[in-house]
Formats: sequence, C-alpha cells, structure tokens
Amino acid sequence: MENIRAKWLTFYADHVEPASKEMFGHVEKMIVATLVISAGAHVSSTDPAILLFGYLRHGLIGRGVELFGIVLLVLNFLDGFYKLSKLNWHIAYQIVMSICYIVLSVRLVQLILAFRGE
Repeated sequence: MENIRAKWLTFYADHVEPASKEMFGHVEKMIVATLVISAGAHVSSTDPAILLFGYLRHGLIGRGVELFGIVLLVLNFLDGFYKLSKLNWHIAYQIVMSICYIVLSVRLVQLILAFRGE
C-alpha cells in the first residue's frame, strides 16, 4: 500500500501539480485582464459620476483601459501559446486550446458586464 501511495505522490508532484499551477495562473491572469476590459467598457459606455482628473473625457479613458486589458489578454494568450508549442502535442489540440481561450475570454467579459446590472 505504501508503494502505491509513493508512486501517486511522485506522479502528482511531477505531472499534476505543475500543470494545475500553470492552468490556474493563466486563468487568474485572464480573469484580471477581462475585469480590466469590462471596467473600461463600462466607463466608456456610460457617463459615470466619477470625475477623472477633471478634464479628460470618460470615453477616452474607458477606451484606454479597454486597450490596456486587451494587451494584457493578448500577452497572456501568447505566453500560454508559447508554452503549449514547446510540448509534443498535436497541432489540432493546440488550435482547439487557443480557440477555447479566446471564446472563454470573450464570454467572461460578457458575463462580467452582465453582472454589473445594466
């Protein structure tokens, strides 16, 4: 019984733990980027009561925040794509993972904007 436990712990430490850390790290970065995008979209779509430096237009600030979030999202995507390309997996699987990432990112932005109660 100890032999099975030791093999499981070794397998977990070598394969499962690094993969789960990478996945949760990318999901965390994706959530932060989508929150930034949705905050920019909210500021640019409405006229909030917040005074932004007194003289800057809200739409301009919102678009800038959206652009910053999109850049974060693209950098996270490219980082994940680079790490995926180093693995010996089939190219079709890499394409499917990339499409899932893009769809999930867009869906998260829509979900966060829907929760804002507009």
